[in-house]
Amino acid sequence: MWGGVVNDFLEKDQVISHCEDLIKKIKDIVSAKIVTGDDGKISEIHVISKSNRNPKQIVRDIESTLIAFLGSEIDHKKISVAQIKSEDERFVETRLRIEGILTNKTYNSLEVKVSLADPEGKIFEGIANGAASFQSRMRTTACATLNAISLFLAESFVLSLDDVHTFKIGNHQAVSVLISVLTSEKDEYLLGSALIKQDTYEAVVAAVLSAINRRISLLIKE
Repeated sequence: MWGGVVNDFLEKDQVISHCEDLIKKIKDIVSAKIVTGDDGKISEIHVISKSNRNPKQIVRDIESTLIAFLGSEIDHKKISVAQIKSEDERFVETRLRIEGILTNKTYNSLEVKVSLADPEGKIFEGIANGAASFQSRMRTTACATLNAISLFLAESFVLSLDDVHTFKIGNHQAVSVLISVLTSEKDEYLLGSALIKQDTYEAVVAAVLSAINRRISLLIKE
């Protein structure tokens, strides 16, 4: 019932108590309560955590912890996370940063891989393919960036590129992107821009992050 790694001699209550203790050791979790059904299996997991981290990240940590102990997966829908904010807790803005950009260009096609890192150092990689023309290279790079961001957001939102173009400001060239964010309730547009310093690919990624990073902390809490 509990998987092969659990000692058969442990009573059900001991197993549940140990699972709760394991969950409480996860970063930012304050308390945990596990409810079982008549068959003795876990039916609900209620957790209270600090609001420093995305609830989806906390749920993934709980799933990983219980899989390692029980030897079987727990449906994430059984896990509920309530977050509290202490009086001295400050809002920490979540921002993704550029970790790396790789391109593979042939005669008439281009593959772009964009790696982004979250505040905890976890890497999210997005890949996109397109034509090798200048305008297409910018669109492909922007799409690869959005694919990486979508992985971070755990597909809770639909991100799409509406437009990307270059423009001159002062004595500098810059990139501007318009991003569409579709949720279950609304559709909004985000605008971002960045100067082209040495590399156009990097400027496109920076422009996408300029648009998204200002909203990402609010998006993951909605």
